[in-house]
Amino acid sequence: MKKKGIAALLALAVLGVAGLMTLSSEEPVLLENDLLQAGEILLEDDFVPLSDLPAEGEEQPLDPYEGLDETQKELVDKVVELVNKARAEEGLEPVTLDPALRKAAQIRAKECVGTFSHTRPDGTVCSTVLQEVGIPRTYFGENVATGHKTAELVVERWLASEGHRANILNPAFTRMGVGMEKNVGNRYQGYAWAQLFIQ
Repeated sequence: MKKKGIAALLALAVLGVAGLMTLSSEEPVLLENDLLQAGEILLEDDFVPLSDLPAEGEEQPLDPYEGLDETQKELVDKVVELVNKARAEEGLEPVTLDPALRKAAQIRAKECVGTFSHTRPDGTVCSTVLQEVGIPRTYFGENVATGHKTAELVVERWLASEGHRANILNPAFTRMGVGMEKNVGNRYQGYAWAQLFIQ
């Protein structure tokens, strides 16, 4: 029995070493545009832990349309379609609809009904919504608009604006979230819209 126990421990040690070798062979990528605040530091690449994919059935995929009615689902899909059409015309890869980022965009759209700004109602910068939905700090872009009734109109207006167009056509972005909330209690019509982008 002692021999079997020692053999089992040796096998685990070999697997552990093999696992470490596998992890260390992958090159972690630091985001170029992740600007550090004063006093922040980053550990060197050798100290960045890399994780394996979760086992099948371990984590259920998020629903990108959670909490939306059918009209809102159609609006989200249309915005994604129009953004990817504009990107394709410039020879860029499409962005995908990210469930957590869509949730963040919905939060921002609701906030823009009351306070139409890139600053959140609590006075923090708009990127703080990422941490709220579990997205680590990353290279980030936000487009907001209000008063537009259709996806076609809001995307057309964003593309006609240099800054908003730059976000839509940024080749670094790979994922997008879209949120919209009916304007109630303010002077605008249609929806307040938020469009968030990350790598």
